[in-house]
Amino acid sequence: MSKQSKISKQLKKYVLFLPLLLLLLIVTSACSNNGDTSDGDSNQETAEDDKLAEIKKAGKLVLGTSPDFPPFEFYVLNDSNQKEIVGSDISLAQAIADEIGVDLEIKATDFNGVLANIQTGSVDLGISGFAKTEARADVMDFSEGYQQEVSDGYQGIIVPKAAVDKYKTLDDLKNAEITIGAQGGSIQYEIAQKLTSETNIKQYGTTDAAIMALDSGDIDAVTVSTSSASQVISSFPDLTILPKDGFDLDSDNVYGTNVVGFPKVDNNKSFIDLVNKVIQDNKGNGNIEKWKDEAKAQSTEAIDAE
Repeated sequence: MSKQSKISKQLKKYVLFLPLLLLLLIVTSACSNNGDTSDGDSNQETAEDDKLAEIKKAGKLVLGTSPDFPPFEFYVLNDSNQKEIVGSDISLAQAIADEIGVDLEIKATDFNGVLANIQTGSVDLGISGFAKTEARADVMDFSEGYQQEVSDGYQGIIVPKAAVDKYKTLDDLKNAEITIGAQGGSIQYEIAQKLTSETNIKQYGTTDAAIMALDSGDIDAVTVSTSSASQVISSFPDLTILPKDGFDLDSDNVYGTNVVGFPKVDNNKSFIDLVNKVIQDNKGNGNIEKWKDEAKAQSTEAIDAE
């Protein structure tokens, strides 16, 4: 065979092999590009959809709260004679906003409204003297606990002073089948259900409204968090809180820890982690207690939410 023939046969082999090689290179390149694009899009999507990133982009942290619960959240008149929401929970919310580096925007509603806004995602978080319950856990997420109710109060009940002698024990109160007022959506409403029938419970938008109804004789008692109600009933000389000994409605401390509530969504983890860090830092440095002490002193200036 001539040298030219040999070269010709080799060229034919290369010509036949070349399309296969090109096809292999194209497929490999496409797969590589598709993989890179997928990873890039996935990473970009995660970054853009992350709740913490959304808050940073918006430049604000939207807080849901019910400002009728001193010393946690309540209204005062500021130096400009305008209503302003203050309290230990508001201080915590501000610390969270500062940690993120955004402004704090407060969306104030009644307590039921706060719960609804958390569930619908109309707010970024809710801080309003919350306690974690199984029912709430089904529809929202929670931070770790930041404050204990038992440190300076308990879940109790307010009655007229004239009725105190009727209730020697908690069983006496239950057997009386009285009409009890409670703030709608609150743990105090849940507690009231253990004291009397559902038909004997009246819901109110605020605890203050329930206490005023009790003072007017419209109902027989009000279930309350005593750490908040003690300040309120100082304005009602005919009312009293039944003693903790015998009338602690949460002796097992089921509702004793305050938590932050979040919309139940998939992209909340980094945001909740940040909130937990702020809680840990400010529990450790004593700010949580300091904020509460400051709010207690300021709560003497509290005004009605209306």
